[in-house]
Amino acid sequence: MWDNWVTMASELHERLERLQRKSAVLVEKYQALLSQSSQTAAQLTESAAENARLQAQVERLEQENRYLRMAHTVAPSPDSIAQTRAMISKLVRDIDRCISQLNT
Repeated sequence: MWDNWVTMASELHERLERLQRKSAVLVEKYQALLSQSSQTAAQLTESAAENARLQAQVERLEQENRYLRMAHTVAPSPDSIAQTRAMISKLVRDIDRCISQLNT
């Protein structure tokens, strides 16, 4: 009977050691996953900032493209640039005159 107790105690001790090793492995894996999660979160934050920067650049370039298309439509040839400038200057003078009349 004493041998049974010794054998049982030995088996329990072995099980406990295996359980401790497995729990140590689980803790290591958890720490590795936690570290990886932090790195992934940092990368996500960087990606979001980069995405916002690129989106702003796209919007700026689209606006610049619209302005260039509009300028090309208004003045498609070098000869008409002078005419277009003169027309814009006349419109600005007319607007200034109207504003001055409204103020008086």
